[in-house]
Amino acid sequence: MRIAHLIITYTDSLQTERFIKRMQHPDFDFYVHVDAKLPISSHHNLISLPNVYLIEKRIKVQWAAYSTVQAVFNSLQEILDSKRGYDYISLMSGQGYPIKTPTQMQQFFKDRDGKILLKYRSFQDDWLEGMERIKRYYLADYQFKGQYFLEKWINRLFPNRKLLPNIKFYGSSMFWAISPEAAEYVLAKVDRNKKMKRFFKFTWAPDEFLFQTILLNSPFASKVSNENCHYYKHKPLTPSPKVFNIKDFNDIIASDRIYARKFNMKESPEIMDAIDLYIDEQIKLENIN
Repeated sequence: MRIAHLIITYTDSLQTERFIKRMQHPDFDFYVHVDAKLPISSHHNLISLPNVYLIEKRIKVQWAAYSTVQAVFNSLQEILDSKRGYDYISLMSGQGYPIKTPTQMQQFFKDRDGKILLKYRSFQDDWLEGMERIKRYYLADYQFKGQYFLEKWINRLFPNRKLLPNIKFYGSSMFWAISPEAAEYVLAKVDRNKKMKRFFKFTWAPDEFLFQTILLNSPFASKVSNENCHYYKHKPLTPSPKVFNIKDFNDIIASDRIYARKFNMKESPEIMDAIDLYIDEQIKLENIN
């Protein structure tokens, strides 16, 4: 199966280079969106790698803002415009890392052929915190003095935000693996629809619920499998997943997922080294068999 790995990154280019090298396979391509707050030259080391493409239409990404979604949308459009023909587009971050061999990754996708891999919970039934993300107005994309004061007054003046009609909201992790057809559907439904785009633009962290909400309210809903490709440890009521260290090794290699996050090569290189050694042994066994 041919896979486009879409990497959204603002971190260490050497770490991104390392995990791309670990994932080399004839059917794997890599599209890298480098946050526009960084010069593109900061990631020029990636250009020499095979099957790597730097996204041209870059976005300055703000935390928990719609700009993250726009970065993904711009990247998806460039992937679709490439006409290379993929079975899956898999979203990753610059702090991810492979925890399976490329052959095992291929088999993971083959076993799920035709499915959309998208973790989700219902806002109304299972994730009440999610409702707060859409009931109020948020200005996360707008960084200026007095931003939060203005946001507070907007919500006082307009306390009952009108939600999208006949839509049930779902969300969870921002990372997924979807078909090009599903990607085109989401782009048409939101990125090319001013009304829909305006609604999501003033929500909180829409990257964690936009794709789930759109696809689970679409003809693609029956294809959605409530899973993604990543292993992570994320304690409830904390803003981010744990950054792994060597103590997490056994849990990581026991996972049935193909990637894990988060890693920091500068702070805890030993966990990545241990995973590499383990994967190299797995590759040797594959070559013997």
